[in-house]
Amino acid sequence: MRGESSSVWQRASIFGVTCVALLIVVYALAVFTVPGQRFEDAVLRAADAVAGSPEQAAALNTLGLITVPTAVAGVLLVFLVGALRRRFLLATLAVVAMAGAVVTTELIQRYGIRPILLQHGHRRYDQSFPSGHTTVATALMCGLVLVAPYRFRGLTVALGLLFATGVGVATVTASWHRPSDTIGATLIVVGYGCATVAVLTKFRRVRPAALPTVLGRTLRVSLATVVAGVAVLSFAGAAVAVVIALRPAHESGSVPATLAAGRLLALGAGASAGAALLALLRRVDIGAPPEPVNPSPSSAGRRRSGPARSTR
Repeated sequence: MRGESSSVWQRASIFGVTCVALLIVVYALAVFTVPGQRFEDAVLRAADAVAGSPEQAAALNTLGLITVPTAVAGVLLVFLVGALRRRFLLATLAVVAMAGAVVTTELIQRYGIRPILLQHGHRRYDQSFPSGHTTVATALMCGLVLVAPYRFRGLTVALGLLFATGVGVATVTASWHRPSDTIGATLIVVGYGCATVAVLTKFRRVRPAALPTVLGRTLRVSLATVVAGVAVLSFAGAAVAVVIALRPAHESGSVPATLAAGRLLALGAGASAGAALLALLRRVDIGAPPEPVNPSPSSAGRRRSGPARSTR
């Protein structure tokens, strides 16, 4: 039991520190370098080129799902699931993680710095790092994954990823956000998820778990493989699309390739979040009260053979 908690704590610590480090790297490269700003402004310009198209209309409809009432409803749903399972500490920590991710995103947006390094061309002056919509959608997925029963965790990740990645890609398609904004949002959410799991290990709320059937275990491994594969292929596809987009402007396909690169980066970020959560919580159940420690037979015998307590 202690060995399992130690292993999970190490995973949570490594994943959490990695999220913080990657957040700093992404922010520095995308916001404080000329190539980063040039690429992301090109993505915004490519998204503006499809304004009024059916795909952008669909993106706007998706983004319309993220409102204050729906965000509050998502938080209540996460707490309710945890409470119905009688895991109140888990439910509370999951809600705190969701709120912390949203607040962190808002603070970075408000007080972060975005210098204008490009002297010509398309420029946007808005503070958009990280994406608030992507943070809310990914936080809902993360919260539900944390409180869901172990046997339903795979299904929760699959459904949550469809929603979270859909919102992330929609922010790029609608020209609301740059690709780095979605990546930063997912890193913040996963970082808070790692912190939640680390705290639970300190309260001894982590237990080994396994699906009871071979089919269930096979499906869980297949899901993790597919999600990780989607993340790798998305980032690889984005790299190829960037190379195509950097061709001379008169060649056809540069604008679609640029937009595709931005979408693939958003898709890769969402898939990476799902893969990270599956790896973090691999073969463990979280949130259950610690098991009572049974006394050894010798100590129990000593207590029974000791002097009788006074009943006065």
